[in-house]
Parts: sequence; structure tokens; C-alpha cells
Amino acid sequence: MDELTDPDETNQVRTLPGSLGRRAFIAGSAGAIAGATVLSRSVGAVEPGASYLVPMAPVRVCDTRTPFGSRRLSPTTIRVPVAGVRGVPKDAVAVVMTVTGVNLSGGNWLSVYPAGTAWPGTSSSNSEYRGQAIANLVTVKLGRAGGDATGAVDIRSLGPTHVVVDVVGYYLSATGPVSAGRFEAIDPFRVVDTRPRRPWAGATIPVNLNGLLPSHLDVQAVVANITAVDTAGGGFFTVYPFGQKRPTASSLNYAGGEVRAGATVAKLGVSGSQVGFNVYTMSAAHVVVDIAGFITGPKAPSSDKGLFVPIDPRRLLDTRLRRRREWPGGTATFALPSTMAAKARTVAMNLTVTSAIGPGYFTAYAAQTPRRVVSSLNAIRAGQTVANHTFTNVSTAGVSCFTQSGAHIVADVTGWYTGGPRAITTGPVVDPPPPGGPLPWVVQVPRFGLNQWVLGGDANRVVDSGRTWHWTGTGLAGQRSSIVLFGHRTEAGGAYRYQHYLRGGDLLHLYTSDGRRYNYQMVAERITSKYSNDILAACRSVPGETVSLVSCSKSNRLPTSLQYRLVSTFRLLGWDDLG
Repeated sequence: MDELTDPDETNQVRTLPGSLGRRAFIAGSAGAIAGATVLSRSVGAVEPGASYLVPMAPVRVCDTRTPFGSRRLSPTTIRVPVAGVRGVPKDAVAVVMTVTGVNLSGGNWLSVYPAGTAWPGTSSSNSEYRGQAIANLVTVKLGRAGGDATGAVDIRSLGPTHVVVDVVGYYLSATGPVSAGRFEAIDPFRVVDTRPRRPWAGATIPVNLNGLLPSHLDVQAVVANITAVDTAGGGFFTVYPFGQKRPTASSLNYAGGEVRAGATVAKLGVSGSQVGFNVYTMSAAHVVVDIAGFITGPKAPSSDKGLFVPIDPRRLLDTRLRRRREWPGGTATFALPSTMAAKARTVAMNLTVTSAIGPGYFTAYAAQTPRRVVSSLNAIRAGQTVANHTFTNVSTAGVSCFTQSGAHIVADVTGWYTGGPRAITTGPVVDPPPPGGPLPWVVQVPRFGLNQWVLGGDANRVVDSGRTWHWTGTGLAGQRSSIVLFGHRTEAGGAYRYQHYLRGGDLLHLYTSDGRRYNYQMVAERITSKYSNDILAACRSVPGETVSLVSCSKSNRLPTSLQYRLVSTFRLLGWDDLG
């Protein structure tokens, strides 16, 4: 059974309160309901708005697929009551939940934010194609605007979709230092990696944390990043405590052959002498689990550090605004607003990458501190858009995100944890220059109507097929070198037939396969012999980053003779990132 196409028919269904009309959300009853953990408190001031976390086994509070069957959520904003539903107390101030969108159109996104507030222009998950099911963890403040907005969230969708919401924890206001429910961020460490022996469909993988939990924190839950690798088909993971029945919930969704990572808050349970949680996989898939933080228990020391201050979601980084992606090996950094910069130890944020240049990993970390080789999310192909929820430490310089392969990077912060920033220990990151633009290219010269693919390889084969040849051994776009292109120019025609129409100041554009456009202006023209050394010397006689067009010619520049070559040279004006 597919968790996201065939809901459990044994669920008891009831309509949730609120003004949802025909698009009312439905809550199932499967899964354990966790009560609030009793906390020890001591008198003392805490940050205004601070709260502590009560983890839960996943409980489903919303599923638009039932009972309407094919009815779907059209592009709109709808309201989902959370406080007072399925074990979440009415005085909860924020929640942690897995939000799954089942895309019924093309590219789509979902945005989750406090009910009764204006849409903040942020996103909580992204999907790319029809039928794709994407789950992402969301930490979100609950609405306090009165009426049906109190204790609810609004979910905005760009296109038609189904939405499934599973709550894994809630936050209660802290009036003083607390023991349980504080977040302790750590450097991530791996506890499970099933490779090379892939678990079968329907397998449950135990994550035993004996000996790995700090005893002084009395850990009741962990923040984990779970990754599906080498998936045999579409399916989902469900994360739930030891000693409990598997709930009707999904923690991560994946397609066949995909690598997909997602964060979760996993409440711990006991099985015999072991403490930990289970990961159920619907389809055969490798399971990788990294622990990124702990949620303290009631026997932990009382403190005002590690408390959560929820905020209205706020976009603090979007490299699309500067119209340049971060290139391979690059790092994007953002500072925190003054209201949290001197107080925050960690931020909860949705990290999204889009227009990925190629497959690779992305790492969020405290700016100007040593970066560990771990991944916050992964892209598996060029052009991909993918998101993951992260709990990222901050420094006095803010937060950085490193990209192995390059992409646009977007960071939407939904809250922060008390404790103060880390001190910086390294200098600012200096990004490497963009690599040379990879072939194939497209070359355009408006003056004489050139619009052709540029390929490398065998010169005769390329030009005889009606394309432009990239002269082997000459530069690539963006490499601060001389590029040489060659094409046919014969009495019978050819793409370079009218090259002699060119005049000083004419423009040439090169489009690279990774989404760049390089713009050049003609600055020189020469007639040379047919010999390679003479041709290349003419092309390289103009300093700077240049492109030269080369074709056969008579000595008077007209078509055509095999004895001479017409060389038209263009100097770089600048480049644009079209990704």
C-alpha cells in the first residue's frame, strides 16, 4: 500500500473545526498520542516568547485525500487547526510537523505560516513534476489572531495538490529555565548506513542509540537527518519510537532511483534494553541516519539555553536577487536581524536550492567557523529544485551555506534557539571563480544571422554536420583566455557565409550548457594563411578574454578560398547567469 495514494481505510475520520468549507481537512486517528512531558522549572527570566519542545510519536492532523477521493487542494490558502487536535494542547505556541505535498500539476511549492498573518513570501517544500510526493519538516509558529486562526496554520499552494500533515512535536511557553524540551545542537554524526546490503520493501530498521546519548541531558528525542539511497521504487519512510506501533504517517517520501534527504524530530522509545527509534521503509531502499541534535529530558539540568523563539517566517537569503548563482565551491552567507543576532545559538530554517548546476551536496554551518564535510541536502541532477529543513548553528558573522556543485540558495528562517552565537575562528570565505562554461554551447551573431551549436571533437565531423567547431586546446567561456570557433563558409552557403558583413562593435553571444550567457563585442579582423600557427597567432593577438570566428576566405574577405582564413575577434563585455 502506498502511504500517499491509498490512505488507511480503517482510520476514523472526522471533520476538523474551522472555516474550510468544501476543502475541510480530515484527521485520522491512527498513531499514539503523546502527552506533555512534566518539566522541572526554576524562577528566572527567559527570552520573551521562548518555548520548550514536547516531542510526540507522529500523529496525522490533515489529509486532503479523504473522504473526497479525487478532490484536491486548488491554488489557494487554506487553514489547518492544530492546537487542541489529536493530543496537541490548546496552549501550544508552535509545532514541528512533516508536511507532504502530492503534486497534481507541474512545478509547485507549499508555504506554511501562522494562521491569520499575511503570506511572508517563503516556502516550506518544493516539487517539480505531476505526481511527485515531497515531504519536508516544518517548524512553524501557530496563529494567535483570534477566531479560527488561533492555534492554526495557513498552507498556501502555488498549484493543485493534496496535502498531508503529521505532527511530531509541539512547543509550550517557558516562564523560566526548564530541564526538558531544550535543543542541544551538535556536530552531526552517522548512526546508521545500510549500504551495501539494501533493506527489502516493508523492512523496519532499528536505530539503537545505546552509548551514543549524553547522560547529563537525559535525552527524550533527537533531531535527525534521514536519507533514502538507491530506492527500488516510489515510497516513504516512517520514523517512530521503539516500543510503539507504527503510525499512519510519513517522514520522508522518495521516487525510484532517487537520493532524498529529510530532517525529522524522532521521539525515543525503549525496546528491551535498547533506546532509540525505528525507520520503516515502504519500498526497498538504503537508509542513512545522521544525528544533528538532542532534545533534553526531565532529568537534564535546568537552563534558559536551548529554548525556541518562534517568529513569523522570514527570508534572509535569496541569491536569485543578485542574478548570480553560487558556483561550484562557493559559499553564500547571511547575517541575522539585530533582534536575534546577539542571542541566537541555532536557527530553524527551510533551506532550498534551485537551478542546481549539477549533482552535489550543500552544507549549512555557522559562518567563519570550520566547515565539516556533511550534507544538509543533496541535489542529484542539473536544474533540480530541492529543499530540506535544517537546525543550523550561527556565529557572530551569521550563517553560511557551502555548495559543492553550485545553485541558487534560499534560506527561510522560522525561529531561533537561545544560547548566544559562536565566536568566529576563521576569516571570510573567498569564493573560487566560476569554472569554464562546459560544452556544448550556442553561438549567436545577430549581424549575419549566426545561431549554431558549438561542439568539440573531430573538426571535420562537426563542421560537415552544419555546426560550429570549438578549436581543441583553446579556452572555455569564463576562463580568461582566447576561444577559437570554426565554421563552414562556401560558395554554396554555410553558416559563416556572410561573416564579411561584420563591423567593429557588433555583438556575439555564447550560451553555455550550465545556463550562462557571455556577451562579446567585435574589436579586430584579420586575413591569415591557412596554417594553424598563423590562425591561432591572429586570434591571440588581442589581449583579454576573446572569441574569434574563423572561416575560409579569399584575400579580399569574400567567400571563399581554401588558401586564406578570415578571423573576426570579439572581446568580452560581461556575462549573465540565466539559471
